[in-house]
Amino acid sequence: MSEKTFATPIHLKLSSKRQTVVRTVWEALELLRQWPGRRGREYRAALQRCLDALDGLTSVNRASQCFTAAARESGLLLA
Repeated sequence: MSEKTFATPIHLKLSSKRQTVVRTVWEALELLRQWPGRRGREYRAALQRCLDALDGLTSVNRASQCFTAAARESGLLLA
């Protein structure tokens, strides 16, 4: 499987003591499967778009946008 790298890494705060940086679609998908935040509409869209990006059905940019929106919805996105 080829690397599907985000144009801009996404910085997240998972807890008061834990931060992470997501750089690829695969990393995003792995985090989504253990998502510590709210699993709302944006979460579901991000999960689907990341799967679609791995399958070549949507762009890596679209997956990144959806993942960022899910992180923002859950309050995990670092500014």
